[in-house]
Amino acid sequence: MTDSPTTPIDSLLTRTSLAGSFMKAPGPSDEELRQILGAAQRAADHDRLRPWRFYVVRAEQYEVFYDRLAEAATRVQGDPSLYERNREKYRLTARAPLLVVAAAKIDATKKVAPIEQAFAAAGATQLVLNAAHALGYKAFLFSGAGVFDVPFKASLGLEASDHLIGFICLGTGNGPGKPGPTAEAAVRDGLEQTVKQWMP
Repeated sequence: MTDSPTTPIDSLLTRTSLAGSFMKAPGPSDEELRQILGAAQRAADHDRLRPWRFYVVRAEQYEVFYDRLAEAATRVQGDPSLYERNREKYRLTARAPLLVVAAAKIDATKKVAPIEQAFAAAGATQLVLNAAHALGYKAFLFSGAGVFDVPFKASLGLEASDHLIGFICLGTGNGPGKPGPTAEAAVRDGLEQTVKQWMP
């Protein structure tokens, strides 16, 4: 892509989310996807467990995938009448040309606490979003009730104790998306709200 950020720090300071419903082709090439997922391998990772897992879903697989995800969400909600609504909500993200499922594979036999393993996988997921932006693509992480469904997790080779972090849409921007603060304002306001000097 040609509109990628000009410097590494600019890339980090300007990253923002754009919903999959505001995306279009092209998505990352296979080589670019390898770079994006490669960036995730540099996440902070106690004992080098690599507890993150990524599953690539191509556009030609979307219909079956979204059927199963809507079924999963409906099972968790316990109301069969919600299936169509769930299906339509998830289907909006099909405008993105590529989808990556992000998960945390927890190994309870290791000395690293399960919550720390989950944090590492979440950090790896954030690096996917950052890397996509660095290459000039838009990225969006969404979840919903389906991430808690045990049968859906099992279909991905995950255990009940593992975590589905969410689903990453990747593609090219097709419009500005929902109104929001500028990157400069988001950084300024975020620093004011979240950073304090520790005092002994």
